[in-house]
Amino acid sequence: MEDKSLNDQREFLLRARNCLDRGLYQTARELAETRLDLLPGDLEARIILCEALWGMGMDEEVQEIMREIEEIIQGYSEIYIRMGKICEKRGLLPEAILYYQRFIDLTPLSPMRSDIDQRLASLREKPGGSTRSKEEKTSGDPVTEHLLNVLPTLKKWLDNLDRLKR
Repeated sequence: MEDKSLNDQREFLLRARNCLDRGLYQTARELAETRLDLLPGDLEARIILCEALWGMGMDEEVQEIMREIEEIIQGYSEIYIRMGKICEKRGLLPEAILYYQRFIDLTPLSPMRSDIDQRLASLREKPGGSTRSKEEKTSGDPVTEHLLNVLPTLKKWLDNLDRLKR
């Protein structure tokens, strides 16, 4: 039997996508806002909300939501830095490298990027500082998988916002 929350998520996305495809932006907005009232951390609901607001010509609101999404992703991704440090202290270099790399994958434009890049380079030079293949990096980690799946959509929105600012 499927998890009810997963089923609810699919149903929400199906309904919201249908509304957006038909130009029913207000209805899609209401669906997203209702979903966010129940699950404030639902990034996909925020994306639906952005698309609805965008369709309604509410560009400033979209920009604000995108900033919120960036902050959420940044906050979530910092757990990977902490886990990397824990693994590093315990001498688990391949695991530390994987966690630091996950951070970079999730937040490539982070101000902490150069520090993490330096840390990665240092760890990779040490004996035992190699990692498993890219495919193994995220397997079994549903949070990372979900965020990595959502990131292309977020990047598309950010690129569109940047174009509008110019």
